[in-house]
Amino acid sequence: MVMLPPEGAQDHGFAISDAIDIPVLLRSGPARRPRRKHWEGARTPWATTTSVPPNGWYLATTSWRQILKAATEVGRDLDPWLALTPHLAISELVARISPLHAYLCLKDVKTPTAGAAGRRLFVNAIYRHGTERSAQSAFGYHLGMTMAQWICAGMMGVGPTQHIEAGGPNGDPGFLQSSNPLPDLWGTHPVGPLHWLIEAKARRLIGVGDLNEGMKQLHGGSDLMNGHPHLQVLCGTSLPAPWEWEKDHLFMTVDTMHVPGTPIQANGPAALPTDPSGDPEAHLADDDDALLLTTQSQMLAYRALACGTVEDLRIVPLSSARAERPRSRTGSLTSLEDDEDTQAARRRLADDPPATEQQLRGRPGVADFIAGRIPGTGTHVGMSRRLFSACRRLDALKIEAAREEEARRGPQAVRSDAFWDEEMLEAASRAERISYRQYERRTGDRRATVRAGFAQGEDLSWMALLGNRVPPVGWRRAGLLEGATAETYIAVEASDPVLRGRQG
Repeated sequence: MVMLPPEGAQDHGFAISDAIDIPVLLRSGPARRPRRKHWEGARTPWATTTSVPPNGWYLATTSWRQILKAATEVGRDLDPWLALTPHLAISELVARISPLHAYLCLKDVKTPTAGAAGRRLFVNAIYRHGTERSAQSAFGYHLGMTMAQWICAGMMGVGPTQHIEAGGPNGDPGFLQSSNPLPDLWGTHPVGPLHWLIEAKARRLIGVGDLNEGMKQLHGGSDLMNGHPHLQVLCGTSLPAPWEWEKDHLFMTVDTMHVPGTPIQANGPAALPTDPSGDPEAHLADDDDALLLTTQSQMLAYRALACGTVEDLRIVPLSSARAERPRSRTGSLTSLEDDEDTQAARRRLADDPPATEQQLRGRPGVADFIAGRIPGTGTHVGMSRRLFSACRRLDALKIEAAREEEARRGPQAVRSDAFWDEEMLEAASRAERISYRQYERRTGDRRATVRAGFAQGEDLSWMALLGNRVPPVGWRRAGLLEGATAETYIAVEASDPVLRGRQG
């Protein structure tokens, strides 16, 4: 009996992969809906992660981790009340992730070009047959915001976005007070144009009519820019027609329009340092505005970790070579299985495994992040020690502002639902947000506070930062796909509904 394998035989193992291809059309303004042959035939790899690529069709290969990271970082701003009810941060994270799990799936498709994943996102049978129209519309909102964040922040290098309800660029109060249609988000790019106004749309068979509605919202935001140059970005995510749901996969159109204007005045916002990586996190050590925006973007994850509502809270060792986790063609997130520095650091730790923070501190080449699982989602979020400390200091300011707003309003009379119609509720909510934001901006120097927390973080223990909780050190989790930026962490379990069954 011959015990050696025959010549040419291959050993097929099984591995978890979350690589995804998403067709994206870059244009200079809304136009008619593309034909199937265009988005099915997209084959040019994503060209850059530092700015807006030239117009044309691209096949952007990314990861499910990158998309879930976008979902956790985009949405309506929930201050001031979330500052006083931090345990509900976990509920908001579940609300942002769960719709993607409920209605999306991965399917294999013919790979049009080398290097592509050969898998694309489709809606599943629950979306098509088990979901009412109103729920499909709500899903369109979540998906549209997630995909806009993914393409802008994950793939084109814009910094952390903010919901327009929290105020717009340049501190213009009109963004808080306007009752006119406005875009969903705004962000700052480290290369330029400095400010981006972003509108997200997701519809079945999205067409030029839907996109023209988004243009009106972008124009409403541009009217408040006081003549400063900026970029309008209209992100359209197309869901399939009901009769084509088995065949049509998701694709995106991104319409970008540069709005010229007068140069920004000396007392206006300064441009971030130009960096060839186009990564806003590269400037956190020396740019207070970039640090503040990054800190604000992680407040939901911070509150979930700080308030004890996550599962499997633990210290995760990563490489301390943060600059070695640069942006790549697949996005801003570095897959840790491809991070040689982190893998080498963990191999060294395996020779003498640390069980506690004290045993881990001081090990060469290691940075310790905190991480935990969002219940019911199979998604883990985390961040570095110094970013956690910055979030902790910012949260103290937000709590102070929320309590002041609560005291200013005084006891609220209980009214029946019949008395409050939707427009009245929205007007009352907008008035409260305006009052809170105005007070928040007067409460201490947020930039200086966040900078102090960021600088102090490396000197504080996790026990001190977490209110005397003592998390264990742990990184060996079977079937866990991990990713990190310089200061943030995310991981996805193999049981993720979108990934389940796609192992091979």
